[in-house]
Amino acid sequence: MSAILLATHGGESADGAARVASLLARRLGVPLRAIAVVQPATLIGDGYSETYVPTPEDIEAIKAALLEAVAAQLGRCGVHDCDPAFRFGVTISEIASVAQALGASLIVVGLGSHRIIDRALGGETALHLAQVAATPVLAVPADATTIPHRALVALDFSPTSLLAARTVAHFMQPGDALHLVHVVAPNDFAPHAGAAGSDDDSGVARLAQAAASLRAVTHAGIDASQIAGDPARALLERAREIDADLIALGSHGYGIWKRLLLGSVASKVIRVSPRAVLVAPIGCLATLSGAEAAARLRPGAGTTASPVA
Repeated sequence: MSAILLATHGGESADGAARVASLLARRLGVPLRAIAVVQPATLIGDGYSETYVPTPEDIEAIKAALLEAVAAQLGRCGVHDCDPAFRFGVTISEIASVAQALGASLIVVGLGSHRIIDRALGGETALHLAQVAATPVLAVPADATTIPHRALVALDFSPTSLLAARTVAHFMQPGDALHLVHVVAPNDFAPHAGAAGSDDDSGVARLAQAAASLRAVTHAGIDASQIAGDPARALLERAREIDADLIALGSHGYGIWKRLLLGSVASKVIRVSPRAVLVAPIGCLATLSGAEAAARLRPGAGTTASPVA
């Protein structure tokens, strides 16, 4: 990994993100960068008075207040040697572009409201970043104090799901656990295929290949299983059963109208999970060359494969 980008507004809902981002940067020996963004309000006149347009002085005052709040947050979360940058623009676009410009390997943000009903209605930074960024996004609950050590990784064997798995594997340590899960439709599920180890089932065989590849880049323990059900519900239930503190998955990058109407599995998990969520957006693949992507993402990649971030 090359750098961790913490995106924060200084509020308590992002305290967990600040703590975990700092711990990850220290563990991996990479710089921690922080960004605070103010998004201009939509300028709509009321027909009776002049439309308000922020002056340069107004923007400077907003910048000072925001950076003060972020500095206070970093202090209470034990984060040092990190000077937050300020950007004025569309929040999601600014975070994504700064991450790309820095060559950041991971964007860390707050998961959002404690109230699942609030997140279920959308409008969250983590959700929108997972749809448009070209950098993996880690959304962290406000009360998080440690790096996740028990991760549930959803594998559908798409490039982004394999990328998510390797991103998590890279920061896990001995004693940590990676639980690889492939979800199939109930009609396709066979009882004998419940655990990786049978070549009779293609999903199970590919899980075994993915597990072997990940063992080359992590010291965490790895197990793999195939389960049946609605993907989002099955993942959330399995995460609860094993008490995972992270769910990792890839985004398929559906078109915007399909996302808005139906929602991808990644969107559903971000909206309702009480646990940290890591998503590898489809845009991540654009940052890899064809040869590099093939070498890094194939399920059977050998020991020469370097961790993907």
